[in-house]
Amino acid sequence: MERRARREQGLVGTVGRFEVPNGAINVIPKRCELSLDVRAQDDDAVTRALADILAEARTLAGRRGVRLNARESLRAKAVPCAPRLQRLFAESIEKANLPVKRLASGAGHDAVMFDGFTDIGMLFVRCGNGGISHSPRETVTAQDAGIAAQILRDTLLRMAAQI
Repeated sequence: MERRARREQGLVGTVGRFEVPNGAINVIPKRCELSLDVRAQDDDAVTRALADILAEARTLAGRRGVRLNARESLRAKAVPCAPRLQRLFAESIEKANLPVKRLASGAGHDAVMFDGFTDIGMLFVRCGNGGISHSPRETVTAQDAGIAAQILRDTLLRMAAQI
């Protein structure tokens, strides 16, 4: 999955769960289960990547003589951030004398709830533990949270002025 994700700009993949029932340090496991989370800016990129990943997994399983069962448990459509909101955030970030970095978050679980209701935009705050997120080890400094709050405030004030 990692090799496939590196081939396409904005494509990200995560092995979120990896379980080896009755595993032991010196035993070849009879069974393992894992979850894959593949995200991109558009749905076609996800579909292509999943097909490629599954084809490669089947090839590897065949080569090793193991059985592979795969099923899709959830698919959420890609919901892009509104260009206007991206621009407003970028302007506020520049005003704070910080570099603007655009991320293809794929944070569909956050955005999909608002799709068709309103535009969405996201401001990401730097994680203080090497970028680890969605983990108990995720941290953020008070300084970074303060900077994010200032950028959000500035963005909201400029949005209100445009109404």
